[in-house]
Amino acid sequence: MPTFELFKKINLSSFRKSANLLTVLILITLSTNLLAQDADSLLLVARNLPDNAEKLETLNEICSIHPNVDTVEKYAQIELSLAKQLKLAYYEASAHDNLSWASHCELDFMTAMSHRMEAIQIWDSLGRESDLAFSYMNYATTLMSIESYILANEYYQKSFEIYSRLGDSARMSRVCQYLGFLNIGNMAYDIADEYYNRALAINTRTGNRRGMIFDYSGLGYSALERFHNQENDINLVLLQKAKLMMLESLRLADSIGDISGQLNSLPKLSSIYISEAKLDSKRNKQLLDSSLYYYRIGMKNVDEYGYDFAYIDLQSAYINYLIQKKMYAKAYAAINETETEILRHDGGETNLPMLYQARINYYLAIGNYAEAYRYSNRQYTDLLRENSKNKQYKLMQTQFATEYTAKINRRMLEERERELTHKIKEMTQLRIIIVTLVGLVLVSVLAVLFLISTIKRKHTNAMLDAKNQQLAQAQRNLLDHNRLINEANRKIISGIRYARHIQDVAMPNDELMNSIFGECMIIFRPRDIVSGDFYWATQIGRYKALAVADCTGHGVPGALLSILGISMLNDLVASSNMHAPEVSPARLLNSLRTKMRESLRQKADDYTNQDGMDIALCVYDTQAQCLQYAGAFRPLLLLRRGELLQFEADRMPIGANMNVNKPFTNNIIDIEPNDIVYLYTDGITDQFKADDDAAKFTAPRLRELIMANYHKPFPQQKIAIEKAIDDWRTSPTGEMIHQTDDMLLVGVKFC
Repeated sequence: MPTFELFKKINLSSFRKSANLLTVLILITLSTNLLAQDADSLLLVARNLPDNAEKLETLNEICSIHPNVDTVEKYAQIELSLAKQLKLAYYEASAHDNLSWASHCELDFMTAMSHRMEAIQIWDSLGRESDLAFSYMNYATTLMSIESYILANEYYQKSFEIYSRLGDSARMSRVCQYLGFLNIGNMAYDIADEYYNRALAINTRTGNRRGMIFDYSGLGYSALERFHNQENDINLVLLQKAKLMMLESLRLADSIGDISGQLNSLPKLSSIYISEAKLDSKRNKQLLDSSLYYYRIGMKNVDEYGYDFAYIDLQSAYINYLIQKKMYAKAYAAINETETEILRHDGGETNLPMLYQARINYYLAIGNYAEAYRYSNRQYTDLLRENSKNKQYKLMQTQFATEYTAKINRRMLEERERELTHKIKEMTQLRIIIVTLVGLVLVSVLAVLFLISTIKRKHTNAMLDAKNQQLAQAQRNLLDHNRLINEANRKIISGIRYARHIQDVAMPNDELMNSIFGECMIIFRPRDIVSGDFYWATQIGRYKALAVADCTGHGVPGALLSILGISMLNDLVASSNMHAPEVSPARLLNSLRTKMRESLRQKADDYTNQDGMDIALCVYDTQAQCLQYAGAFRPLLLLRRGELLQFEADRMPIGANMNVNKPFTNNIIDIEPNDIVYLYTDGITDQFKADDDAAKFTAPRLRELIMANYHKPFPQQKIAIEKAIDDWRTSPTGEMIHQTDDMLLVGVKFC
């Protein structure tokens, strides 16, 4: 299988899943009874209303029915501001729900989660179970978008439990639809079909035809995804099932005039007929005509009603139709037209990855494999970046869960205290009334009542003492837990510091470096206690070897790889005849790559395990005064007579990659007196600026820094470079930001 085909298999599923999830969310939540013009008429009403609860209700209704995401976001912000001003918590929570929906549609999942968290806490405090279940359901949908399937399933189940208790069949079926989509994302198609059939049974019983539209389309989408992820003789059967389910969904949508339901099925039907045409050569023309038919209906609805969210899916199907018809010029024009239309909207560039597969299919069809590979690689890069974002989102969700639990506990304690205070106040008022009414006439009765009051007060005080003792015990338990945590943390830090000692021992110290190279400079700044960067040096006879490497990750994982790399370099040098003419840094890197892949059990056709290292390796022949250099992503800088030369590295790492059998390039450099060689990792060049998150230190800035200080002795060079790095990390207020990555720079002077 060609490399670009492999990239297509790795990435297409994730991009298709993200796009379909967004479309499903918009389609299921859009109202079909009111169109944009109905919402626009409400806008006129809202503008003429004073700032009161009626205006908030109108704004909330606009956000609930308007199909334009920008409009929803605008009026939800107005709703939130007015709700806070009027101190109406119900509408404040509703505004957060509306803003979360808009942010989700714009793929801003961090903001969507933040707004949904606020809504959940307000609904919970108000005791509004139905609204809380609704927020749980949509919060789970955002979690599903960042592929946090376990937590998404947990919140869906919470939502379903509440709706079941309230007997809300419509919302129960909707949760089942989301759970069906979630299991499609997990490739658990049988479970997905169970949930969709469960939703279909509920909606059929209650006569909810709009719900049935999405039940049938969900069953069709499950079959279609199963078709895309299986390669056997039942593909055509799955495709037929997907088509039948989508046609039934479209029939129901047509019967009730549900435009959003139609647009849920039309793009998929157009794509299904194209896939069927590929498998059925006899009916190819007829099937492609059907694909074009459903595309045209879909685009007519998009143009007429403004549902832009279906535009990309329809255009992708149309581009594949043109490619199947071998109308390559029209296909290329359609791709560019679609890209222009996407970028015309604010934040449209986030939707461009959905168009990558269309470009890949086009370039494959015309035989331009280089461009097909380039876009496949961009898909893969975007997928890695999306996974990194997802980790941040999941961390944020975990933090919310912790804070949310703490708030619930605090609220329970506050409610108990208010209860107790209220009881005391009631008892005091009762005593005052009795004393006032009875007076001196009923002294004996007053004495009895006073005695009763005293007993009750003592009882209350005893209850308070018991509560205080419980709180004190809870505090002691908390302190004990904190001590255990601190002790465990101390042991972990102690172990890591000892690991740093082992790592320092594994690398050459200053004395050894000076004995090998004479004059040298080392700037070594681990981001954490231990480092994924390392330097290595040795001398065998007249040969001196030096390496600077950056292993995958940092901290403990990176340090483990660095120890493995140092050990492998020592083994390779020990087992090689350094005097043999065929021994070179390039051959050593070839051997190092093989050993690294064997140690990490990396397969040639599997790029999921990306562990390895970038490295610059050079060997100096003191007799011939000749330096050989080879690099894996790490260059070599040579300073000669006031000029800084750069020798580029091969763009492939030590580890699994698509060019695993391609040998490294060996560079031969004649060394002159006073030449200085600099080797460095990307931790310095990738460091962000304190007052600008987007600005990095960059390699050109490092080269300028070297040129400004090369005439100084190495100790002064080191001071100047480290000061420049610290200044870069220091804000105008004097605060130094976090170090981005491990930093390493080694300089060697040849006298």
